[in-house]
Amino acid sequence: MAKNVTSCNVVSFVPTTAAPSTDENPMSDRLSQYLAIDIPLIQAPMAGVSTPELAAAVSNAGALGSLGLGASSVARAREAIRRTRALTDRPFNVNLFCHAPPARDAAAEAAWIEVLRPQFARFQAEPPQQLAEIYASFRGHREMLEMLLEERPAVVSFHFGLPDAGAIASLHDRGIMLAATATCLDEARQIRAAGIDMVIAQGIEAVRSERRGLPEQHAGAGAAAQAPS
Repeated sequence: MAKNVTSCNVVSFVPTTAAPSTDENPMSDRLSQYLAIDIPLIQAPMAGVSTPELAAAVSNAGALGSLGLGASSVARAREAIRRTRALTDRPFNVNLFCHAPPARDAAAEAAWIEVLRPQFARFQAEPPQQLAEIYASFRGHREMLEMLLEERPAVVSFHFGLPDAGAIASLHDRGIMLAATATCLDEARQIRAAGIDMVIAQGIEAVRSERRGLPEQHAGAGAAAQAPS
């Protein structure tokens, strides 16, 4: 791990393996060489907001553009990757959510629909007959994995957890670089132990709604403060 952290808006990237660097700005040089980019900056992958046009513009400017695919179906994710690739020949990152899939409870979900029915009635609308999962987890999502192995984006990053070891190995076998978000030092160590190439150190600078529950001793710590020496 490096002592310094190269900032990227609300996150910081710390490569978990060694790369050549210079004395003047070692972390920035390592990051640029690691990702084959000119500017040591990575666009935040904002699910539902980032577009192929934005990702391509960032990559074409010399940094690393990103696609937030956490809310996308396999077909839409593939389309976004191909649209981005048509707009740039530079590397770009795609980001996926790896949260624990929710345990479905039909009775509880039906009860929630009834609780919310009066709110729908206020707008002369009918509630859905059943609830749907908005953000599908990449954990165990074989179809999404197969699509990534076929499309081979330069970088795949994970938020809210990690995929299984088999998925990590398969992505690495296709030459895809991997990154994952850590909100505390223990998570960073788990990411490194899993063989992920880069740790995204996310601290209080980030939007709180995107953070996992942190141990009390880490609450309020910035990304740079959490980065190990």
